[in-house]
Amino acid sequence: MKISKISQIPSVKILLLIYAKGELRYTDLTKLIASRGTLSLNLKALEKEELVKRRVVTTKPIQTYYSLSEKGQHIAKRLSEIKEIFTRNGVQL
Repeated sequence: MKISKISQIPSVKILLLIYAKGELRYTDLTKLIASRGTLSLNLKALEKEELVKRRVVTTKPIQTYYSLSEKGQHIAKRLSEIKEIFTRNGVQL
């Protein structure tokens, strides 16, 4: 895989979006990754790696929110910096 394609990896896309926007609802993330199966698998993996935190609000309808852990913030910040370096140098990610 080319390094310039790293931002197309679903888990990287999720980390970068949450980093940019803050806490997001699951439905907000479905706009980023259309396949709910892919989204769910990636969110579970990110949660297992302790990069993402999940918060469930038990109102009707039930709402699930995702935010970055401290570890996730650190990694997402670095990914964002790398993306910015590529962009400044004319490489599309």
